[in-house]
Amino acid sequence: MSQKRPAGNSFGSLLAKSAKEAKRTAEDRPSSSATNSGNATNTNNPFLSRPTQPEEAIKLFLIQSRSTARRKGGTAAGPTNFEIEARLGTILSPYGQHDMRALSSGPKLVPIKGMNRVVHAFVCNVSGDSAATGAAPTTNFEGGITRSNYLKWTNSGLSEVSPLSLAFSCRGPSANRNESESAALRSQLNEVETVETVFAYPDKTRVAFPHHSSTSSASAAASMNGPQNSHLGRGHKERKEKVSTIDIALPAAPYDLRLTLATETPMKDDSVTTIQHLANGWNKKRIKRRRSYSRTDKSFAWRIDVTEVTSMDNIAGGASQQNQQQNESVGYEIEMELSTQMTQKLIQTTDDGAARKLAETLSQQLWYMLQQLNPTHDILEVDEFLSEHPSQEDTKLAIGQCGSLRRFMESGCQSWRTAIGTDGSNTGECKPPRNFIGSMPVNFSRHNIEEVQRSDGDDGSENTNGKRGGGGSSAGYYLSEKTDGVRYLLVFTGKTAVLVDRASHETKKAFQPKLRGNK
Repeated sequence: MSQKRPAGNSFGSLLAKSAKEAKRTAEDRPSSSATNSGNATNTNNPFLSRPTQPEEAIKLFLIQSRSTARRKGGTAAGPTNFEIEARLGTILSPYGQHDMRALSSGPKLVPIKGMNRVVHAFVCNVSGDSAATGAAPTTNFEGGITRSNYLKWTNSGLSEVSPLSLAFSCRGPSANRNESESAALRSQLNEVETVETVFAYPDKTRVAFPHHSSTSSASAAASMNGPQNSHLGRGHKERKEKVSTIDIALPAAPYDLRLTLATETPMKDDSVTTIQHLANGWNKKRIKRRRSYSRTDKSFAWRIDVTEVTSMDNIAGGASQQNQQQNESVGYEIEMELSTQMTQKLIQTTDDGAARKLAETLSQQLWYMLQQLNPTHDILEVDEFLSEHPSQEDTKLAIGQCGSLRRFMESGCQSWRTAIGTDGSNTGECKPPRNFIGSMPVNFSRHNIEEVQRSDGDDGSENTNGKRGGGGSSAGYYLSEKTDGVRYLLVFTGKTAVLVDRASHETKKAFQPKLRGNK
């Protein structure tokens, strides 16, 4: 006999229960000097309060989606209109800048069971749990990826091995059959290309017009503004509603993840003969150029959709063609959708144990696919490997030696007075610099152009080619790589090594690497 399904439990409560013994909250963190010196990620960020294992979070969502669908009548015989999909995008913080990611990039070191653990995923938002105790503020999810990543990950299609084919664990060409790479991929993957124009209405209904297979991308784009609608097929009307969602922040990956359970219900008057019969009142028009990929042997239950979307808002009172073109925006999306057959199987399975096992398998598949398209990395921020130097005297000497270097540079490399004696003592020249003496490259922006043009040659010097300006003069400039990270100067005092950062001359603090195995 199957176990009784819990009624009315929100997904947030399931996550809280599963994580009860697996994590410690910010209030439980020890206020030791080790913690204060950078051993653990700052958990003042409310979105760090629910660390999770990605596969476990996906599995719990699938189990809860099954329960929700069954309560809503998804066990009836015949096709179900429920769909489960995963979408890449960015989880935005409700604080600060409107486009600021909820969690900064990079894996986080979080205290779990008394030890600091590297965590790659955090539950940021679950639909319906805003009233739950301790729930973090609501985040916003902005779907889509950059054009460069879209092309890098998907543009090769089935012509060569790429993150897209690796997501389906495709094998390489067979040497015995003298098979090409493209032929090997095409034997394992199905590729379906579609183009459709969708009109969305405020009441969550939408009308979709498929394009004829002969439609070119150029004519599809022209349909945004021109009257050329003869290439559009018969439209169909439906209502799509989100039933439940969960946003999972993946700071160690380029993009975050949203999982959604939704319904697609055909309307009674679902047929719209032509676009001329389209009802007024739509608020957004989207042209979707989509390629869908799935395994030919059905070994993967998930399908990948890669879509270029051209969107246009409906401007009240009409607008000129030029204004409509300016209103257009192009976005790029990657979604993974569970097949209709597998969605039905998950929902209609009566045995809870078998359903949990199926959910576990599906979550493993999805996470594997995501790791190929949106890989995580284990490189922690440099602060996680440093602690404050315990010796105030050596810290003072190291900062003072930076001051000596600054004065030596300002003297034209003519007068050198060290702050550290040969025996490691203070020579009396231990005066901190006015600012950080290390290289400090800056981003080059549009407003810098005028400054560079104005400074070039202002000092009247000549470079090695006999031309005025540049060439290492104080008014010149040079371009260099600007690597992300924190810059440190390594100073040896005779007794120990000290790392000085850009603020040490003000904070009077310096750092040292943590010992291996130091918690």
